[in-house]
Amino acid sequence: MSLLNNAHALRLRGETYQKLKKYNEALTDFNNLLELEPNNYPALISRGETYRKLENYNEALTDFNKFLELEPNNYLALRSRGETYQKLKNYNEALLDFKKSLEIQPNKHEEIIDKYNEILEIEPNNALALRLRGKAYQKLKKYNEALTDFNNLLKLSTNNYPLKLYQNLGKYNETDFTDLKLPGETYQKLVKYYETLTDFYKLLEIGPNNYLKLRGETYLLLEKYNEALTDFNKLSELEPNNYLALRLRGETYQKLKRYNEALTVFNNLLKIEPNNALALKSRGETYQKLGGYWYYNSLTDFNKVLELEPNNYLALRLRGETYQKLKKYNEALIDFNSSLEIEPNNYLTLRLRGETYLKLRNCNEALIDFNNLLKLEPNNNLALRLRGETYLKLKKHNEALLDFNKLLEIQPNNRDLYKEIICKYNEILEIEPNNVLALRLRGETYLLLEKYNEALTDSNSLLKLSPNNYLALKLRGEAYQKLEKYNEAITDFNNLLKFESNNYLALRLRGGTYQKLKKYNEALIDFNKLLEIVPDNDLNLDLQEEIIDKILKIEPNNAFTLRLRGETYLKLKKYNEALTDFNSSLEIEPNNYLALRLRGETYHKLGKYNDALTDFNNLLEIEPNNAIALRLRGETYQKLKKYNETLIDFNKLLEILPDNDFNLNLHKEIIDKYNEILEIEPNNALALRSRGETYLKLEKYNEAITDFNNSLEMEPNDYLALNSRGKTYLMLEQYNEALTDFNNLLKFEPNNYHALRLRGETCQKLKKYNEALNDLNNLLEIEPNNIPALELRGKTYQKLEKHNESLMDFDKVLEIEPNNINVLRLRGNNYKMLKKYKESLDDFTKILKINPDDISVLNLIIETEKRKDQSMTNTKTKKRKTESRIITESSELINWIPYSQFKNIEYIAEGGFGVVNSAIWIKDGENKIKVALKNLHNSKDMTDSFLKEVIFHGITNSNDFIIQCYGITRDPNTNNNIMVMEFAEDGSLHSDLMLNFDKINWQTKLERLYCIAAGIEQIHYNNLIHRDLHSGNILMGVNGILGSIRIADLGLCRNIDNSTNYLYGIMPYVAPEIFEDSSYSQASDVYSFGMLMWEFTSGYKPFFDRPHNSKLMYNIRGGLRPEITGDTPEIFSNLMKRCWNSNPLDRPNIVEIREKFYKWCWEEENEGQFIQAENLRKTSVELKLLGEWEGNNYRNYHPEAIYRSRLN
Repeated sequence: MSLLNNAHALRLRGETYQKLKKYNEALTDFNNLLELEPNNYPALISRGETYRKLENYNEALTDFNKFLELEPNNYLALRSRGETYQKLKNYNEALLDFKKSLEIQPNKHEEIIDKYNEILEIEPNNALALRLRGKAYQKLKKYNEALTDFNNLLKLSTNNYPLKLYQNLGKYNETDFTDLKLPGETYQKLVKYYETLTDFYKLLEIGPNNYLKLRGETYLLLEKYNEALTDFNKLSELEPNNYLALRLRGETYQKLKRYNEALTVFNNLLKIEPNNALALKSRGETYQKLGGYWYYNSLTDFNKVLELEPNNYLALRLRGETYQKLKKYNEALIDFNSSLEIEPNNYLTLRLRGETYLKLRNCNEALIDFNNLLKLEPNNNLALRLRGETYLKLKKHNEALLDFNKLLEIQPNNRDLYKEIICKYNEILEIEPNNVLALRLRGETYLLLEKYNEALTDSNSLLKLSPNNYLALKLRGEAYQKLEKYNEAITDFNNLLKFESNNYLALRLRGGTYQKLKKYNEALIDFNKLLEIVPDNDLNLDLQEEIIDKILKIEPNNAFTLRLRGETYLKLKKYNEALTDFNSSLEIEPNNYLALRLRGETYHKLGKYNDALTDFNNLLEIEPNNAIALRLRGETYQKLKKYNETLIDFNKLLEILPDNDFNLNLHKEIIDKYNEILEIEPNNALALRSRGETYLKLEKYNEAITDFNNSLEMEPNDYLALNSRGKTYLMLEQYNEALTDFNNLLKFEPNNYHALRLRGETCQKLKKYNEALNDLNNLLEIEPNNIPALELRGKTYQKLEKHNESLMDFDKVLEIEPNNINVLRLRGNNYKMLKKYKESLDDFTKILKINPDDISVLNLIIETEKRKDQSMTNTKTKKRKTESRIITESSELINWIPYSQFKNIEYIAEGGFGVVNSAIWIKDGENKIKVALKNLHNSKDMTDSFLKEVIFHGITNSNDFIIQCYGITRDPNTNNNIMVMEFAEDGSLHSDLMLNFDKINWQTKLERLYCIAAGIEQIHYNNLIHRDLHSGNILMGVNGILGSIRIADLGLCRNIDNSTNYLYGIMPYVAPEIFEDSSYSQASDVYSFGMLMWEFTSGYKPFFDRPHNSKLMYNIRGGLRPEITGDTPEIFSNLMKRCWNSNPLDRPNIVEIREKFYKWCWEEENEGQFIQAENLRKTSVELKLLGEWEGNNYRNYHPEAIYRSRLN
């Protein structure tokens, strides 16, 4: 078949060109395709998008219009057309499209708001845009933003002449009150009911009949039912037959629990309008409230509502609820199912259906409902309780415990709830007496209920099971404290603080316990530490002050306490009182460096600089490198105008401090000190050199050069200034000038090893490698273990391609400093050049263990793995191109992506590995890409499993049929590392088969299996094994492209030479040889592919109708395979049987499989068999529609058929 006549192939190639941004080529393919099939939906939208990329907006509009004639409610097409109108500056048309797209997909408000923002930037007074954005904000519950828009809209409306004219004429019915009403309604949402009332009082002056209702409703929200009743009564007097007034009055009677009056009102209303569905519903609700035999009357009303409005989801729910009250659970279930088909996320219906499933003992179905309910309302008390009870029934005790515990966190003061939840814990502990979580939670609950002995018993039991459980130690310590067993409590808090020395709560508890034991010094130490952790905590300050007073009453000469009180006076600027305490403390402990420093600071504050100097001198005799003392003494010298002494202290201070952000700020402060000195003594050479060296540290190289030049004019032979200027020239890449300075310096000091190293480095930069080697050799004769010199010489040997000599230098550095990251990187690259890939990977992997955030090393590992694989398969020079795909290499395989670039982060799913969220990635500040954020559990420190998955994605990133990893990010709230992946709109292959099996023709099946085979081929080409292939790990609709397919989840992927001693995966997809010796191979992936082939023929997962236990495992080893369906083409079933052959050596390789599918798809090989299979498929679908064949019933899955990856 010619490609030009193959519509599907044209579309695929066109979409590929689109992704490669080859829009003209894509346009050609879409044009050819639309000549063949003028109404091809995907091609019309793809061509429209291509026209948009080419800025041919009118042509794009034509395609989107045609598409929307065929499919008027397509969200993507409406949005694309709206964006096209926007480009053509037809803003109102664009707004109408965005509005309609939101009606179709209400969860897209955030995205569409961005479009409204763009229009309002250009036309800030566009009333339609303001109205629509305000309503979108309302839907998102961003009521303040909505209010701003509605108020702005109201300002525009006040200039509306027709509105004023109608008002003046008294024609209120013709007046458009909508803009006036919107702010009031928004105040309602913000629970600002009094502001609401103010707005509605204004409206009552204009149109009383229209707004009595609104004010009455607001009173209802304020629970002022009598006032609401007054308004509704008044409204009924004005309009006696106004059914709305009657209904609202009836509802208010309901709120007042005056059900008989409510019933009278609804009966009257139904006399006026016997078939009013709303009134029937309200009366039915009233009967329901009355209970007992009235339930049957209630059913009669709901039945009538549903005759009038069969899809009234609220009536369905109410009737279901009534059936539930009457214990007719099956009938209730039918109604709840019907209601949820119409409104899937109604939390009340979900809860009721879950409760009904529980009554019918269908716990798994109940669990699904409660899970969905808690996604909508994570803190819903009732749902948490119900889910906890469901977990209990399913014997999932830990999950139940977590729900009950969360319930207590939400209602911390509900003592009755505590007692009730303890009963739940008791139930679990009767079944699992050693459940650690249950014991801890019950103990904590007993503690809150002041049942300290029971809490102690539980914590003791817990510590027998888990001796180092720090939460259990805390619990027992608290229980001992409450029981006044303070010594035992101290023992527990001490053990707890061995695990976490800065545990705030443990320090607080131990300090409080020491206080009870009257061990005030020990208590004071703990409270001081608390103040270091949380400096401004008022409670800790009060505790410290209280203890200080107690200690000094008992021990007036306690030096430690006197110093602490002096420190407190210093903070309060009570300098004389502080001085008295420091003097007293130092009489007792004359050499206490902290007291000396604090007294020096106090003298400094009092302007007694000579006394301060004496203290700082004494302190620096004890601790010569005390940074705080050096700084304070330098400032004191400055006050005494001893500038050279000042400079010496500041220079020493800057030498001993590491270069971090905090200390860089100190450098800037000290520059101010140098400036002050140079204003007084402009020709002070030492000050100029010192300031220049500080500028050098701050990377202000030009300022540094100016200072060094001025300093050297005054003192030309100052070797320190020459050295510093040379270093600065080196940083400015002025290598010849640097060389001149280092040459001059070495004339004065021929053996100055710093100068030799710097000149060697400069020669290297000037590509004078032999001269560089000469200097470095001389230096290393003087200092054989000089690490910078060894590193430089190793790099110089690298430049001369003397890799073995280079290795010797790097080896020597790493003997001295095993964790030198820079040299590990250099040696790893050296090994790579020598094709010693294992050694290279060892070095790069070690860097990642030392610095897990180094993304550049991650990319080096990926690049080295690829080179190693090419070397192993002897394909270094062989170029491969797989049909229907183009492989591209990325220079930056894995990127670090700032978390701030992600918007609209939404939960999707949680599994054993972690949590997946969707997000919009704002790339380069403008491109918006929908992505999946894969957040693995415990990934704060980039665990091996996290890194392996990232590396394997990097190795396979260039393949079109494997999910792409764009990079890594980190959640600033949890510090978890997250993989940023392509997003699959249509979920997993299994979900697609479940939903659409009857619609998938044989050509599509073959094409999808071809794509999967091509992805596996790329994995195998890189000498990897996937090890967990199943339909849940194949994703559909990537990047919103219909039908696109990707292999995902490379978390269990491994090199072919990396064996494991455990069995992991989904049992029906695991090859039989793995059950015997865990020997994974590429042939085991082929076996899993065979199971995917079967799934495409049946629509089911393999072995869906039996438990997945050891018996199934033995049967698979014995040759059991799924039964092949009768309509499977023979040529297809033969390949499938070869794939799942028990002997891995007899299975085809993936290249042969991929080539076979290519021939079936596009070269018409064995076409007759597939045409016959397609006819049989169509017939079975027709029979199903006629009810003569049941088709796929996914309820037939065995309850013990477990389709999640696990240890087997």
